[in-house]
Amino acid sequence: MEARVAAGAPGVDEESGLLPRPRPPAASGRRPPSSSAAAPRRVPPPPPAIWATVDGPLGMPLEDAEGHARRFFLWGFACLPFLWAINCCYFWPVLRSPKASSPAAFAPIRPYVVKSAIGFTIFAAVLLTWAMTFIIGGERLFGPVWNDLVMYNVADKLGLTGFMG
Repeated sequence: MEARVAAGAPGVDEESGLLPRPRPPAASGRRPPSSSAAAPRRVPPPPPAIWATVDGPLGMPLEDAEGHARRFFLWGFACLPFLWAINCCYFWPVLRSPKASSPAAFAPIRPYVVKSAIGFTIFAAVLLTWAMTFIIGGERLFGPVWNDLVMYNVADKLGLTGFMG
């Protein structure tokens, strides 16, 4: 095998199938002109793409985003406040960008997402307060009415525990 490599084309490795790297052209010994006109211009990079959703280019186009944000916001009032949380998570780039520096494309989407964040925060505070009232207060807070409020004795009241022993 080594004999074939040596006898074959210069720089070709037949065993691995790799070709050698091309060599840079030899320097001609001349210096490039020092004028700024001959220097290559730096082209600024293109601005980053604007995506209103967390899934970036895989997500929906900006034209559809306003409709979806509005639907999530309005359906949140139909006893589905977790849609407000989904709205905030899905349109996180809109919610996270400051209003002053956010792109103009976010302007129609932003009110729905911000209102969804406010609505979900209020819902979460009310739900947490309600749950903590029952967890911490219990029978001390509600007195004898507590036995009618709790769910673990419903089976006893309906006689459904007789078969268990």
